[in-house]
Amino acid sequence: MKPAAMPRPTGGISSAHAPDLDIPARFMALAMLGMLLTAIIGVVAYPLLLESFYAPKLLAFVHLHTLGIVAPLVVGASYQLVPVVLQEPLAAPRAARFSFWIYLIGVVLFLPSLVGTWQIGLGVGGTLLFTALIVYATIVWLTLASAPERGVIRWHIAAAVIGLPLGVAAGLLLALNKTTGFLEGHTLSLLATHATLMILCWITPLLFGVAYRLVGMFTLSEDRLWHGVAWTELGFTLSGSWVLAASFLLYHSRPVFITASALVLIGQALFFVQLAHMYHARRRRQIDVHIPFAMTAAGSGVLAGLALFIGFVRGDGAASELWVVAVWLAIAGMMITAIQGFFYKIATFLVWLNRYAPVAGRQRVPRLEELYNLRVARVGWACWLTALLISATGILVGVDLLVSAGGLLAAGGIGCFLSNVVRIARHWQSGPFDRVIGRVRRSRQAAVGERVGHVIAGE
Repeated sequence: MKPAAMPRPTGGISSAHAPDLDIPARFMALAMLGMLLTAIIGVVAYPLLLESFYAPKLLAFVHLHTLGIVAPLVVGASYQLVPVVLQEPLAAPRAARFSFWIYLIGVVLFLPSLVGTWQIGLGVGGTLLFTALIVYATIVWLTLASAPERGVIRWHIAAAVIGLPLGVAAGLLLALNKTTGFLEGHTLSLLATHATLMILCWITPLLFGVAYRLVGMFTLSEDRLWHGVAWTELGFTLSGSWVLAASFLLYHSRPVFITASALVLIGQALFFVQLAHMYHARRRRQIDVHIPFAMTAAGSGVLAGLALFIGFVRGDGAASELWVVAVWLAIAGMMITAIQGFFYKIATFLVWLNRYAPVAGRQRVPRLEELYNLRVARVGWACWLTALLISATGILVGVDLLVSAGGLLAAGGIGCFLSNVVRIARHWQSGPFDRVIGRVRRSRQAAVGERVGHVIAGE
């Protein structure tokens, strides 16, 4: 009896417009290596969060998260998802592949140089990273320019592509400043501008725009998107972010800082409300694995915006722990949490499509959620959420033990996530291995059959 056909998963993460899987996969693999490294050094490195953000080791640890995890994952996911979201093939796929090698060499040079303040490594590594990200921004912009999509999601992506080059340029100036010192007296202002441009002007609008589309796909609630709220969120997010970046660089006016941070906070709150509405209105009623991660990410964004706002209202100085909490919740809480949740959906879909779709209906194939261990995923989320809460509290009260405990729990959460990544990857690799094993078996069977034939013939 022929096994029942498994329904092909829907969701549109892959289509005729998507590039070859090797393009996003190599960036995603680099991000997984970055997560593994943070898990290994987390217990020792987390107490660095009690220091000033300009301390070299803390800068290196933060950039390990941003350049080693967030940026490569965002670049890889963008190469996969932007063409699908916009229904337009990726422009210049060869340049996309080439950008990976530039990025890889740049990050391998830059991060160790940041710890040891090796000036040549900072200059060369920063330049290569700058080049790779500019190539990425150009490819996305060219794809965007040709796309028929003209809605709110397109404008989120467009805003992110505009913010990225300026943020990267500010980071390159900071790297060169460590070599020449030509920006002495303006370093902290430029550092704050760089962080604002990269976090609020690049990642945030890109994450929000793509999340609107992905959550709709995953939960069959695309028609439940409040477009008015999405446009309002984009307006608040962009106006607050750009005014904040300009103020760090030019104005240094406390009322302007307070107003800009309030706009950013409202934008984060609107995104949280939008996501909660879409999940409440979902047609797939089961609690999918990505939902707690996505809501934790949205909640962390609100808390980060709140910390930023309170810090400006209180008039805190450059060494305030609130700035560390705000940046940490934005990077680890919002970005890396969202990465984990959406990765479970994106990776499983792409692996299923590559490995099992060709044989669906002819043999039994697993469901998407069977490609990983759901219990481990839930334990990982619980560990990660607890780590965020404990480490943020430890930073605020200045308790080293709490921050270290947060690092230990974070390592557990990342360990659970990476163990599931390995399980998913094994499904992807099983196809070629099955074919190799099949050829070996057929070859052996043919050899045995030939020997048996010789024996029967009396040879």
